[in-house]
Amino acid sequence: MSAAARLAAMPAMTRRALALGVLAFALLLAWIVVVIPVQALLLSQQEWRTETARQIARDRGMAKSAAEVRTAAAAIDASPLKTRLYDVANGMAVTDELQNDLRNALTQSGVEPTTFKVLPASVVNGLRAHRVEFSSVMTVEQLRTFFVALAAQPRYVRIERLKLDAPLQQRNDENPRVTALMEVRAFALDAVAPKPATRVASAY
Repeated sequence: MSAAARLAAMPAMTRRALALGVLAFALLLAWIVVVIPVQALLLSQQEWRTETARQIARDRGMAKSAAEVRTAAAAIDASPLKTRLYDVANGMAVTDELQNDLRNALTQSGVEPTTFKVLPASVVNGLRAHRVEFSSVMTVEQLRTFFVALAAQPRYVRIERLKLDAPLQQRNDENPRVTALMEVRAFALDAVAPKPATRVASAY
């Protein structure tokens, strides 16, 4: 007996149930073969679009940042403030130049010879800060003259720390001297950090 004959010989309810089963199997097969791959493809496309959009946003941000950096660099190069920084390309150590500038300002203020101590350098806002410490005995008027002379120099020098020690007993008829301990900083466009130094150089 052929398959068609056996199917025809089955009760109507059995044939109906078998037909429904075949239909359900066909739908399931279509879902597995067609719908699931399509969904996976759509999800993959969505993820690709999202990642591409993020990459484009990052590239635009980097391009904008690069343009801003170039603009800032051009502004720094054109700014007269750059001329007030110490130049490391002239072959002389910045700390030696700083000591010379301090020595000149001390001489103008009439202060006695002193000594300088070179401290380790540090980085401040992209600039190399070269540090020197020294101590001198001077009057308050000499200290004021020293600050004025230092401010008049072409290169920028910052007094980072100042400590004054005055005698406990003072006379009304004299200008007492104070011991001034200062930490001074000079700034340079120095990409290479100098080695920490502890040498002491004479002021004169």
